[in-house]
Amino acid sequence: MEARRKFSRIKCKMNARVQIDNLLIIDATITNISLKGAFFELADHCVFREGDKWHLKIRLPNSDISLNFRSEVIHASKKLVGVKFLHMDIDTMFHLRSLMEGRTSDPEKVESEVELLYE
Repeated sequence: MEARRKFSRIKCKMNARVQIDNLLIIDATITNISLKGAFFELADHCVFREGDKWHLKIRLPNSDISLNFRSEVIHASKKLVGVKFLHMDIDTMFHLRSLMEGRTSDPEKVESEVELLYE
């Protein structure tokens, strides 16, 4: 399955506040993130279903920066949720790219993946 991936996942273990549809705020740990999605471990059990679509806002720790996405749940099991990013604004793209470049040993790979988003 990994061979099919166009976008690499960056492992992170980063605490975040996740806001869903401007209503529900959840404490979570982002266990990995890519330019196309993220995988969270939630602090509490939540009921989400595959196919749920959210306006997702991730508040980065120790920062005023928020990443804003239109997303879809592609995996949900107890405290674990995987989402696919359907849309992000340009500021979110910039901050996500910077976050990923700072957490990888190959920032050029992240740059090449950003170019894939625009093909």
